[in-house]
Formats: sequence, structure tokens, C-alpha cells
Amino acid sequence: HPELKCCQVDLDPKSNVAEIIPGLVDELFSNNNENQVAIRDGSRYVARLVRQQKQKLSADQKLPILENQPVELKLSEYGLIENLDWKVMQRRPPQGNEVEIQVKAVGLNFRDVLNSLGLLKEYYAEVLGITNVSQLTLGFECVGVIASVGENVSQWQVGDEVMALVYNGFSSFVTTPATSVLAKPKDMSFTEAATLPLTFATACYGLQHLAKIKPGDRVLIHSAAGGVGQAAVQIALQAGAEVFATASPPKWEFLKSAGVKNIMNSRNLDFADEIMKLTSGKGVDIVFNSLNGEHIDKSFDVLATEGRFVEIGKIGIWDRQKVMQKRPDANYFPFDIGEEIQQQPDLVGQISDELNRQYEEGKLKELSYKVFPSTEIKDAFRYMQQGKHIGKVVITMPETGDEPKSSETGDEPKSIKPEASYLITGGLGNLGLEVAQWMVKGGAKHIVLTGRRNPNETVQKIIEEIEEAGASVTVLLGDISSQESLSKILEEISASLPPLKGVIHAAGVLEDGLLRNLSWQQFTKVMSPKVTGTWYLHEMTKDLSLDFFVCFSSMAAMIGNGGQGNYAAANAFMDALAHYRRGLGMSGLSINWSTWAGGGMAASLDSSQQKQLEKSGLTAIKPEQGMQALELLLPGSSSQVGVLPVNWSEFFRQTPTAEKIPLLSGFVSSKPAASTIQKKSSFIEELEAKAISERMELLTTHIRSMLAKTLGLEDAQKIGMREPLFDLGLDSLMAVELKNRLESSLNVTLSSTLLFDYPVLEKLVKHLADDVIPVKFSEETDEKDETENVEWETDDSSTDDSEDDPTRYQEMSEDDVMDLLAKKLESLGG
Repeated sequence: HPELKCCQVDLDPKSNVAEIIPGLVDELFSNNNENQVAIRDGSRYVARLVRQQKQKLSADQKLPILENQPVELKLSEYGLIENLDWKVMQRRPPQGNEVEIQVKAVGLNFRDVLNSLGLLKEYYAEVLGITNVSQLTLGFECVGVIASVGENVSQWQVGDEVMALVYNGFSSFVTTPATSVLAKPKDMSFTEAATLPLTFATACYGLQHLAKIKPGDRVLIHSAAGGVGQAAVQIALQAGAEVFATASPPKWEFLKSAGVKNIMNSRNLDFADEIMKLTSGKGVDIVFNSLNGEHIDKSFDVLATEGRFVEIGKIGIWDRQKVMQKRPDANYFPFDIGEEIQQQPDLVGQISDELNRQYEEGKLKELSYKVFPSTEIKDAFRYMQQGKHIGKVVITMPETGDEPKSSETGDEPKSIKPEASYLITGGLGNLGLEVAQWMVKGGAKHIVLTGRRNPNETVQKIIEEIEEAGASVTVLLGDISSQESLSKILEEISASLPPLKGVIHAAGVLEDGLLRNLSWQQFTKVMSPKVTGTWYLHEMTKDLSLDFFVCFSSMAAMIGNGGQGNYAAANAFMDALAHYRRGLGMSGLSINWSTWAGGGMAASLDSSQQKQLEKSGLTAIKPEQGMQALELLLPGSSSQVGVLPVNWSEFFRQTPTAEKIPLLSGFVSSKPAASTIQKKSSFIEELEAKAISERMELLTTHIRSMLAKTLGLEDAQKIGMREPLFDLGLDSLMAVELKNRLESSLNVTLSSTLLFDYPVLEKLVKHLADDVIPVKFSEETDEKDETENVEWETDDSSTDDSEDDPTRYQEMSEDDVMDLLAKKLESLGG
């Protein structure tokens, strides 16, 4: 809230009121922009952020990138397929009951495309805890060769050719539980086998295990020409069922060649009447559904009494309560094959045996597919996005060299002693475990991890790895914001472990929201571990001779972050306490960390805050880089240090108001015009350079070009001014991408319903010119359109006013908009 012009004035506690008042009055009525001021002994001090000169990370400390090093597919920013790129990855050796696979080919799935466009961000944040694009992995299935096996794995050997259901298939190497691995059919190539894992596992589980398909069943399979749809067709026909399939008309001939006789259009609702007519009103026994919206309602309409409805969709599906209200007789089976495999470890083996048996008997075969090399990964995503595929899209992975050998780190980090104990609060979280592993590598032998809940299986495995490295790990459950609980923890350490010599305070919790909307409960929840917990740690250890007392603070307390007023305040207390301890001659260090890659509190920001961070010029801290920074800072004398990998010019370009923050003045470019120039997009500058009479034509050409690129058209001029964009092939996914392109090109924020509100080029251009772009397009002072320089078409026959009427969408909420987008997804499903 810069409009409030807040200023923090830290008055000298040693001065009396009479001495303080004059300086305070002068400060309050001054016209300077300083907002952090301290007055001591009559002198005025202001806050400035300066570069850490002595202990910053040097280039030679970064991990080397070797030739043929393994890679993984990463997305730098949600919204555009162009943001996909291969990045160097680190292999993870398999632990107990795990195997490592060298990946040869990967099956691309529709969810990968949705992820790249950012359409599943909220679902991933809520269900999987993935709140940062850096945490996102791509690829749900892969085929390859077993590269190594962990303990207790007997069914797989190095060199075995396998298939697997994973979450990071687009990687040179994948380490996964042995239970998620299937045997690859011997006579299949890797590319052929890449069509099988997810498709057949989903179809097999849904139709055979859940629906108990049997001869004579009538089965409706939606999107039957897709990968899962083709697998379902094969399984249904093999079972002796009668198949009713939906797909887009261009794919009907393919389905006929696969033996399907009853084929209907997946892009409208006519299938329901057709099925009832074909079955003499009896309907179908099984629905295998992947569509949404009204397709679900109509599918239930054609489901026979006590029929089985198998749901593999994610967006807009019915919950069990709705099914019970509308079709209590139906057997409803919504599922996610990945979740089912996690809950039923033996399931993969059962499916693998069944698929291999049927393949060897000639009853099942690989799906139709199109192959792309890894160098054309973006083309592969776009090919699926545009719905051109039948069956599967397969990507072949590049060959890699041998695994780089890990080198010794050299000297042990200072301040770590084998004869001492070290306490890590929040020690069962990602960062706490990273610190514990780093300490053990540095020579620590006695680690104490605290948390409020028992460690889960994953955490327990990491603890076991630490212990195998030669250290003892003690887990003490408790709430550090409780004086009684913390006292018990420290008493346990004192009674049974070597002397406590270091504290890493990494505990914390988020409860974000705009400042005006935050309740006091949201403040106390965040402040309990950061304020109360930190103070209790200080009070109860101040009589101990600690080599270090480190608080894991946040950049939110240093440079601010929208929606995190409570979190910034809580971390600011940690910063202040570190300074306070140093002032008392005690150890104290507060580190204001930026976003962590793959974990940490900053990775739990909501989606809008993540997007803001990703665009702001800040780079996520990799765990190994963070530990290098901690190693350098631990023996130092600083009270507070920010670890912020940031491109300051980009930061100020994306956050212009930050240039006015006095704290950051040392990082603002001395060239006054530079940041101003960067604030405008190159196209806006090009528009401004044109004569007013020529601007509309330039804008139209620009929008046409972006439309053509999104649609995959070579000739942009073929896009008519009044031709409905959705008739040209634009679908909801492309609409998302086109909106993102326009926002980037014009440097503006656009409505989520932009392409639905203005679904023809003429209306879209006029809206952008009249209401969005801050450039003058006409000398006219009234609302008359300037059209003499643009070749507007006059044929109204191609436009359906009821479809193009933007008032249909003006009152829609964000949820309504997403539901509307979801309904459009069916156009890519079959």
C-alpha cells in the first residue's frame, strides 16, 4: 500500500522523550522518501541493501555441466508451449524397493499439454502441493532399460527392458518404486511400447477391474480415437462387448478400421439420442467417460439401470453425492490410475501380467502413434494441443553418456563438529532434511529433527539414508511455539545426546491473504513458529555456548511480497532477533532466502504469487546452491544476509515501483532512461512510431500474425475480419495461449474471457484499440470507428450473433469461465 506512505522510525531507547520528539517531528514532516530510519545518539541512519562481497557464490562453485549429461524437461513459466526446454538433471540412486530406468521413449499425454498451458495449476496446488512451476515435472509414462536397482528388489535386473508409470517421464533417468514398473513386451520396439503403459493400464483397470466387463455388454467409449480410447476399444472388443464410440468426424474412418461399427460425434450431444435409437431404448451397460459438461449428463441418460459409469476425467466431473441424487442405481467409478497404483502396490504387476499375456496371444497390439525426437518437443506438444493426433504421440529421448562421478567437496564446512549435537526445527520438512544431509556430509554425527507430526514414509527413508551415512538421527515431536513442548525437547537433548552446539530454525507456516482481509488468527498462526518459537529458542538456549543460531527467514521480510504481510512481519522478527543476539555478543544469523526449487516455504505461495515471483527476475535456489551459501555464511560475522538470485534490471522492469524503494537504491541502474524504455513493449513502440492513420492496420496485421502462429496457419491474410475464430480451429487451449501471447506482446493484462467476448478478428482488434492499448488510434473525438485504412469485410453471413454476443460472458465468475473452458476441451479429446 504505497499510497499510505508508511515509514518505520526506530527511536533510541536510551534517550528520553524530550530528546526524541524534535527528531521524530522532523522525520515525520520531511519530504524525503526514506521509509526505514533509525536514530541513535543523535545520528540518523537509513537502511540500504548492499551486495555481499566476501562470501557470495563464485562461478567455480557451481556444479559443472558435462557433455552428454542427463536432462529433464522443464517449464520456465506457465502459459506458452515455447516455455518448455531441456535442463540438466541430477540422477538419484535408487533406494530400497526402487529402480532407476534409463529412459528411451516417452508417451505424451493430454495432461502434459494442460500443465504447460497452466490450466491445472490450481488442481496441482490443492491435490499435489505443487505451487511453483519449478516443482512441476512432466511425463506420466516411459519405457527404457533398468540402469540400477535398490535393495530388496528381486524382480528386476540391470538391463531389463521395461515400461513404467511415473511423474517425471521426460527425463534421461527416472528413479521410481519397483511396483510402478511393467515388463515391456519382448517383440516391441521402445517407441511402440511407449503407447502402452498409461493407456492400457487405465483402460484395463477401468473396464476389467472396476466395471467387470463381460461378453454382450454394451459399452460407450468417449474420445475413442485417443490413446486411452483406443486401448479401451481393444479391451472391450476382446471381451466380446458391443462398442459405441464417439470421436471427431475426421477420425471415424480410423475407428471403423479398428472394428468399431457404432460411431458418433464427440463434439455435440446427438450421441445420446442415437444410442437410445440403436439400442431400442435400452441404453448401455458401461460408460467409459473422459468428456465433461453436458456430455456427462447425457452419458448418464443413456446408462442402463444399475449400469457402470467409469470416469477418468478430472475437470468438472460429478461427485458421488451428485450421482446418488440423480442416479442412485448406477455404479460410479471415478479414478486416477496413478493414485490407484500408489494405494495398491500389486496392481501394476497384475496389469502387466494380463497385458503381456494378451499381447503374446495376439489379442492386443500397440496403438497408432506419431514419433517426435526430443529436439522437436515443442512441436510434439503443439501437435497434441491442436488435436491432430490419433492414438499416441511418442517422444524419443537423446542418448546420454555415463553418469558423472560425484567429487568430494573438499574441506568440511566450518563450525560442524562430530562430538556435538545440532537441532533443526522444521527438520522433517524439505529444507530441514536438506540441511541435515548437508551437515552429515560435513561431519555431523548427532542430528535432532523436530516437527509436529510423525515422519511419513518418504521422510523416514531419508532419515535412514542419513543414518546409513554414519550419523544418529533423533526425531522429537513437539510444537516449538509451546514453551512446555520446547522445554521437553531441549531436556531430552541435554539428557541423552552430546552438547547442543548449533540451532537451525527452519520451522514455519504460511497463511497468505491481502492485508485488509487477514484475520488476527491468520497472523497468530504464521507468527507462532516465527515469533513465539524463535523467542523461546533464544531464551532457552541463551545460556548455552552455541557455535551458531541460524534463522531461516524470507525475502518477504527484506523486499516485501504481495499477500504476505503476516509472513513478512513474522520473518522480520527473526531478522531483528539475529541482530539482537549479535548485539549481546551471541551467535545469530538470519538468512532471507528467496524461492527454493522443489521445496521450502516460498514454494507454497499461491498461484498468483508464484507467477509474480517467476516474472520478477528472481531465480529459484537449488538445494545444492542453498547449502553452498549456508556453508559460506555460517562461520561469518553477518547478522542478516539475503540469498536472492535476482536479475535486478528485470526485477525493476517487472516491478517499476520498486525503483522508488530506498532500500534497493544501490541496485537501480544509473541510466535514468533505461528502465523507462524497458517498460514498453517493442510493438507498442512500433505503434507509437507510426502515423495515427496507419496504426489500426499495423495492429490488425500484428493480431492476425499471432492468430496464425497459434492456429498453425502459414498465411495470416486468410483469416477474415469477421470469420469466427473457433470455426478456424481455435479451441479453449489455443485461446489461453493466444491471450498469453497478446499479454506478452502488448505488455497488458487481459480478461480470461477475451476470445469468448470478442470471437472474431474485427471485434478483437477494435476492443484492443479502444479499451486496452494506451495508444491513440484515431483523430476523431467521438466513438466513430476509423476503418478507411483496414480492409474490413462486409459479409455478415459467417457470424452468428447469438454465439458472438459478449454479454453472455460479462457476468461470469472466474469459476464459470474455467467451466466454459473445460467444456471446450472435448474438442481435443477424440
